[in-house]
Amino acid sequence: MRVAAAFLADAANLREGTLGVLSGFINTINREQFPAPLGATLVVVVEYDENEARRGDPERSFRARCEPAIGGPSLFNLEGNFSLGGGNDSFGYIPMIFPLAEAQIPEPGSYRIIFEGTGLERVDVRFYANSTALPSLDDTE
Repeated sequence: MRVAAAFLADAANLREGTLGVLSGFINTINREQFPAPLGATLVVVVEYDENEARRGDPERSFRARCEPAIGGPSLFNLEGNFSLGGGNDSFGYIPMIFPLAEAQIPEPGSYRIIFEGTGLERVDVRFYANSTALPSLDDTE
């Protein structure tokens, strides 16, 4: 089992196992002031094969956290479960979406969302938060 894709998007939806993504692979957000909402959706697609489908419980757990890239306290955490589809001889993809529009980013800088789960290697989804505010003219001498 492996994470086939993990990225930020403007929006995403799932319908009958089909993933629809609007403006995927966001790596920079620009906000006038901070703290600011992330305003994005985390998209994760897990790929599994027949060997993985035969191994153990089809119910698997995952966890994710967002933190500054240089370390620091977590900004938010996600936990849950996902199920492998089909029977023991199946393979496939499991798309998952996590709306994070209201998650707060405290200041400009480099961040990462760390996604890991049972039987999965860790994946980091990195993004930058930039300030678009112009410096005040009153601060010049």
